[in-house]
Amino acid sequence: MPPWAAVTHVLIRPAAVTDFASIARLVSELGYPTSPSQMQRRLEAILDDYDYDTLVACEGDHIVGFVGTRSGPLFEADGQYGQIMALAVAASHHRRGVGQMLMQAAESKLVERGARELVVTSGNHRSGAHAFYESCGYTFTGRRYKKSLGAGALEPADE
Repeated sequence: MPPWAAVTHVLIRPAAVTDFASIARLVSELGYPTSPSQMQRRLEAILDDYDYDTLVACEGDHIVGFVGTRSGPLFEADGQYGQIMALAVAASHHRRGVGQMLMQAAESKLVERGARELVVTSGNHRSGAHAFYESCGYTFTGRRYKKSLGAGALEPADE
């Protein structure tokens, strides 16, 4: 199949802890080096948290993409929001419809949970991702800021 051809045999299903190695590979492809053991620990915690959902795209026995979401109450309005926390598609499956399938499945799940607004964040350096999210109907509305805290940075001072 040419690399530009649409994928026709992809199944979207809920992630299982046993998917950790494939998800670690996809997260690493995004530029966030992650070992399988790290992802196993993360995925165990995420799958135990009711506010999160993780879906994988499978072509046969191979995971070719995943999306992670969370939902919760809005501060600025009544109702629930949904957030796309992570989205990755294997480089071999870019521009073949897998990302669209994952987004549609994630959005449906979030709507089922009562979300009335959906948000996604994307790094400034990911212009291709920005165009993709805009093609999915998302609008650029602002900025995201990040601050990393070292271990113990928020522990109370000795009295």
